[in-house]
Amino acid sequence: MRVAALLAAAGSSARMGAGPKKEYRLLPDGLTVLEHSVSVFADAFPGADLVVVVPPDGSGEARAALTPASQGRVRFVDGGSTRQGSVMRGLEALARTETPPDIVLVHDAARPWITRELAKAVAEKAAESGACVPVVPTVDTMKRLDADGTIVEHLARDGVFAVQTPQGFSFAPLLAAHKKAALDGTAYTDDAEIWARYVGPVSTVPGDRGNLKVTFPGDLGLAAPPVSVNAGSAAFRVGSGWDIHRLVEGRRLLVGGVEIPFEKGEDGHSDGDVLIHAVIDALLGASALGDIGAFYPPGDERYRNISSRVLLRDAVSRVSAAGWRIENLDCTVVLERPKIRPRVDEIRETLAADLGIPVDAVSVKGKTNEGVDAVGEGRAVEAYAVCLAVRLP
Repeated sequence: MRVAALLAAAGSSARMGAGPKKEYRLLPDGLTVLEHSVSVFADAFPGADLVVVVPPDGSGEARAALTPASQGRVRFVDGGSTRQGSVMRGLEALARTETPPDIVLVHDAARPWITRELAKAVAEKAAESGACVPVVPTVDTMKRLDADGTIVEHLARDGVFAVQTPQGFSFAPLLAAHKKAALDGTAYTDDAEIWARYVGPVSTVPGDRGNLKVTFPGDLGLAAPPVSVNAGSAAFRVGSGWDIHRLVEGRRLLVGGVEIPFEKGEDGHSDGDVLIHAVIDALLGASALGDIGAFYPPGDERYRNISSRVLLRDAVSRVSAAGWRIENLDCTVVLERPKIRPRVDEIRETLAADLGIPVDAVSVKGKTNEGVDAVGEGRAVEAYAVCLAVRLP
C-alpha cells in the first residue's frame, strides 16, 4: 500500500491576529506547528510523498518553518482560494508523480498533535473500505441556531460526533470526486462530504481528543495534547542502542564525533562513527520512532560519507518533535586499540553539544574485549548507548 499525505496550509489564519500564519508559529518546544505535522507523517510513512499546500508563492516562508530533515521530504504546491480548491491542487500534484499513491491522507496542517498511531489507523481503514475519518463523540450539548442566533433545534448528543483529520481515501476515486465537486457549485466542508456525494459511504475510526486544531493565539500554549492511558502516558522512557563496524585501512576512526589517530577506521556508508550510530538508535528507541536505518538508509546516496554528527542533530530534532527531551546519556565503546580514554572528555563535550544537554549529563566509557572475537582481535569496534528521555511539559 503506497500512502501519501497532503497537508492543507493555504489558509489566511485570520483568527490568529497579527503575525505569521498559524502553521509557521512556534510551539513551546521551539518547533513550528507545521514541523510537528510534517514530521509525524514522515515518521509514520517512510518514503511516502508529502505535499504541503501553501498560499500562492508561499513556499519560501513554509520551507523556513521546517527543519532541514523535513524540508528534504516535502513538496510545496500553491493552493487555491478555498480549502476545497487547495486540496484539489494537491491531489493533482500527486497524480503527476511517477507513482501516484493508493491511499491519500488529507490533514489540516494546523493539527500539530496528530499521532503516528492515528495516521496509520486511518490509512489502514481507508485501504479496507475506501474512505475513513477519525471521529470523537461530542461532550457538549449541541443546538442548531437560526441566522439570528436563536435555538431552533435541540440535537440529541447520542450519535453526534466531531470529525478530525487526517481523512484517508483511495486516491483515484477522491481525485475524480473532487473534479466533479469543482463543477457543481457547492461549497463542501471537508473531503468526506465530497466522497459521500460522489463515491459512497465513509467509515470511521476513533479519533484522539489530543488531536487539537490551532485556531486562536491561546491554542499555541498547549505544549502537548491530553494523553490517553492507551497512548503511553509515562513521563520518562529509556532507549538503548548498539552498533558494530569493521575496522579497515583508508578510513578515519571516529568516536562520538572525535577523530582518534589510528591506522584503521570504521567501514560504513556514512563516516561510520559507531558511537553516534548507537546513540541515534537509543534516542529513536526512547521516543518509539524506529531505528537509524529507517531514516538514514545505507543505500541512500544523500548519506554517503556524511558526518554522523549531522545525522545526530537531525535525530534530536525528530525526538523533540515527537514530544521528548533527552535527559542524560551513558555510552560504552568496546575497542581493543587505540585507547579512547585520553579523548573521553572531548567526546563527551561533542555529544553534549549535539544533544543540547550539559556535559555532566553525558558519560562515555572505554572497554576492551580481552582479545575475544572480532572486536578483541582488532577487526571491529562496537558501541552501546542508553538514554533517558523526558516528556516535554
